[in-house]
This record gives sequence, structure tokens and C-alpha cells, in this order.
Amino acid sequence: MKNVVIIGGGITGLATAFYLRQYVHPTVQITLIDAASRLGGKIASAYENGFVVEGGPDSFITQKTGALALCRDLGLSDQLIGSNRAAKTTYVWNREQLHSIPEGMMLMAPTMLVPFLRSRLISWPGKLRMGIEMFLPARRNPSDESLASFVRRRLGKEALEKIAAPLMAGIFAADPEKLSLQSTFPMFLTMEKQHGSLTRGILQKKRAQDSAPVQPGPKPLPPPMFMTLRGGLQQLVDAIVQRLQRETILLNRGVRSVIRDHDRYKIELSDGSLLWADEIVFATPSDVTAKLLWDLNPVLAMKLRAIRYVSTATVSLGFKRGDVHLPLNGSGFLVPHSENRRITACSWSSKKFNHRAPDDCELIRVFVGGARAEALAEQDDAALIDLARQELRAIMGITAVPVLAKAYRWPKANPQYDVGHPARMDEVDQIVAWHHGLHLAGAAYRGAGIPDCIQSGMKAAQAIAKNLATSEVTYKEARVSVSV
Repeated sequence: MKNVVIIGGGITGLATAFYLRQYVHPTVQITLIDAASRLGGKIASAYENGFVVEGGPDSFITQKTGALALCRDLGLSDQLIGSNRAAKTTYVWNREQLHSIPEGMMLMAPTMLVPFLRSRLISWPGKLRMGIEMFLPARRNPSDESLASFVRRRLGKEALEKIAAPLMAGIFAADPEKLSLQSTFPMFLTMEKQHGSLTRGILQKKRAQDSAPVQPGPKPLPPPMFMTLRGGLQQLVDAIVQRLQRETILLNRGVRSVIRDHDRYKIELSDGSLLWADEIVFATPSDVTAKLLWDLNPVLAMKLRAIRYVSTATVSLGFKRGDVHLPLNGSGFLVPHSENRRITACSWSSKKFNHRAPDDCELIRVFVGGARAEALAEQDDAALIDLARQELRAIMGITAVPVLAKAYRWPKANPQYDVGHPARMDEVDQIVAWHHGLHLAGAAYRGAGIPDCIQSGMKAAQAIAKNLATSEVTYKEARVSVSV
């Protein structure tokens, strides 16, 4: 009997276990280990007094299909809901006011002239600087650069500070001056290389879509960019766990060490017990993986340890609708670092998605910390809730006591894709290939979103299934040669 051990019970480890069971023979033993008392990692939904509160991610992007496919494989299609189209506007807090991001902005470049010119978010010099982007020469150096360098070079300082930087703080909790462009938005490089300009590339893509042949019948609406589950993303975790009935799941068990013993992996757990694995998956943060792999390969461990992590926190506040006087005509707002506020963004959760609050209430979630303000995210719950209330009082004018308040802290839980990250990952892949049966998966490597993590787990499951099938064939061939 072959044994597979998966270390880490977040969405990556869960997806690995789920798909592995689809791919391998029923006799293969799968064991999933997590040091925590619950599965799901940063996916954590709470249900209180009619509110659905997300502690970590609240949705997933649909342009990457991994999460949608997993939901359908789990029979959750009828539970999928998209972000409300009426709440598509996003605002930016700038000079003591909320300004909407101009309609038609795609990848930080304007594609509609009138809304862009009317916007008061960007100054006239800033608009002129963004407008000349299509006339600037393309960069010829193929090396990786920071997102800040790219945006400043192509669109100017104001576009970086008021749009790109707060977006990156919201998506990656990152400092754009350090964030690898190749790891996060390689399509920007492709557009610059192919079209000489980000603006020209986006406009050409838009024209191609508009000129595509029209199919007979009513034109279907494109899927929303973001989707979630009616009862919160915890539904995804719970559905996977229900399907892992034949697997061994060990919670509250850390891993002390992993060594190679002949042709198998010997795993010592925190309670002193031992496991043996023919194939092993590390679906843990890269710094945890580095500690466990030090004895096996110090060079690999050092490269994994070099991946930085930063701390973040979310605070969800529920209010009676009559206590929120600002019209919530959108999905929320971003806060540039230059505004010197203590939050990086705010999501109007009950406007962004249905089924998030009672009919007479609103649910608002603020984001704290990230690469430029980690210490704020590391405060206790009471301090975080007080911080969030003060910021909403200053920005949105909400003075009422919330009917619900929940804080979630994620210390050193967000991997940072610093400049040069793709090359480092290529080196990691080369070293891992030397160790048969060793697999790395998760947010630290080639995509930090839920679809990326699911795809990473699926890829690990496919590689394991291939290895086990090959070893079975080799075993059968060996038996034949011996008998002959």
C-alpha cells in the first residue's frame, strides 16, 4: 500500500487531498496533517445574528477557473453568487473625500475619455501624464522590475500613488516598490512588448472583443469578476471535508521533522508518533516548510526562508442601516498610503454581496496592516475594533455603536512576491525535482489567490498520481523479469 502525507490543512492542502482521491487507486492511503484545531487556514466564515462575516478572503476571481471548477466538482454550483453589478464602483479616499475610480479604467489605464477627464481623483497634470503613456517607448530590459517602477514609468507618479499602490495593498498586502511585476501582472509586460504601450494593448483587446461576430439570440452576460458562496467561503471548506471520509485527518498535530529514509519519507509529529510516506506534500507557509526541509536540503530551505511574509487584519462591523448616512453606492474604497490613515481599504460587504446582513443592517469590513503598517495589524481585538470605528467615523461619519464587531488577525500570513521572485521559484523547482516524491504547493510560490492555491494543489495531486502509476508499472515489470 502506498502512503501520501499532506502537511497543511488550508485550501491548498484540502484541494490536494480532494483531487488526489479522484486520481489515485482506492488503496492509496492519504493522511492530512494540520497543527491548528480547524481546517481551512485563512478561509474562516462566522455566522452571527443574521450576519455572514469573512475573516479572510471573501470571494475569488473568476478569470482564473480553479475555484469555480472545484465548487462545481463539489456540487456547490447552486450556492455560487456573484458580486452585485450595481455595486461595481470602487472609491479612493483622497484629500478628505471619496472619489470614484473613473468608469472604463482597465488595468490602471483609461479606456473611456469622458469619465476619465471628468474625474476629480487625478489632477490635470496627472491626467496628462497618464494620457501620454501610449507615446512612450517600451522598456527593452527583460529583467524583472517592481510594479511601482512599471506604473511610474508608464503612467506616472499620481497613477501609482492614487490607484496602483492602494490596489496592490488590497490584493497582495504589498509594498509596490518591492512587488515583482512578473509574478503578479505579467500581462502588463506582454502588452508593452507586443503593443509598445499598456493603453494601446488594452484598447486593441477591447476593439477585438467589440468586433467579434455576434452570435444569434440574446447575448449572455459575462460572469461577475468576483464570486463567492451564499453562506460564505466556509461552505467550500466544509464540502471538501465531507468528501474526505476515507482519508486520515490529524488536527492539533505539528510536524517536528522530515527526513529521507531509504526510498521513503520519515515524518515525526509533535506528539512523538511517526508516519511514513512514499509521496509528501508541503502545503504549509514557505517559512514552515523551510524549517522542516533543513535536514533534507539546506539550500532549498534557505531559498524558501527568503520569501517574506507580512501581517494583516480584518475588522467587520455591523450597523443598523439608519446609522449609516453615507450612500453605499459601490463595493467600498481604497486608502492610499500617502493619506496617512490607519486602514488600507474598506469593503461594503452587504452591498458587494447579497445574504451578508439582516435586511435592516449593513456589514462593513476594514483592512489593516500589510507591508507598510504591520504593527497596526498585530494589536489585540479590542484595539483593532476601536481603530476601525475611529477610521469609519473620520471617513464615513459613522458614530453609532456597531451591533456586531469581529476582528481577525493574520500574523505573518501573507507571502510577498519581491522583485526576482520568478527566478527564485525556477531555482526552487529545479532543486525539488532532485527529490522524488517531494511536492511544494500553496500561496508562497506562483499565485496567492484562492484559485491559484487550488490549482497548485491540483497540480501536486496530478504529479503524485503520475509517480504512483509509474512506480506501479515498474513494480509489475520487475515481478515479470524476476519470474522469467
